[in-house]
Amino acid sequence: ASARAGEYFDGRRVLVAYFSWSGNTQRVAQEIGRITGGDLFRIEPVTPYPTDYTECTEVALAERDSDARPAIRETVADFDDYDVVFLGCPVWWHTAPMIIATFAESYDFEGKTVVPFCTYASTYRDETLQRIADLTPAASHLTGFGSTGSVSGVQSWIDLINEEWNEQNAGGSGSVGGGVAEPSVDGPAPMEGTVNLWRADDIPAVTQGASN
Repeated sequence: ASARAGEYFDGRRVLVAYFSWSGNTQRVAQEIGRITGGDLFRIEPVTPYPTDYTECTEVALAERDSDARPAIRETVADFDDYDVVFLGCPVWWHTAPMIIATFAESYDFEGKTVVPFCTYASTYRDETLQRIADLTPAASHLTGFGSTGSVSGVQSWIDLINEEWNEQNAGGSGSVGGGVAEPSVDGPAPMEGTVNLWRADDIPAVTQGASN
């Protein structure tokens, strides 16, 4: 059964931090916040990205190729008080936007649990989820989520990772058995199978709407 908002992750404080350009990632972030009762923080650059798609892709590519760290307009108040941090973004040029690196390097993630999520057009979901994990090495991590914009799989994913979190914190081991919802055009499939959490370069992930 699904928990109620505020009861996930044993009632620990949840932050949902996200960068969104077109609004797709924001929709997923808002759904995560609604379900978990977490606080939303939109990562916004000091210098806004172009609203024109082609111009934005050119800026994004230049930032990636120069390993840039775009400045962020605001900071998270009381970041140290959060225990679980959802960190999400769109896939830009096969990976996370460079502003996600700025955010990850601006805070101390020691002792926190990071949950990566992303939105994407067709591919590079796993690479982007792995990038978010790589940027937060001091944290523990739970199964990530990828979506082409749909929020229909978010509830089942959060129920899954809530169980993972409970098992990780009860057992204290780095590997946990849990269900994985396989990709489905019409919605998430019944949970089945097992995953090992968390192995570097082998991200378990739930995906939704992958038919694009």
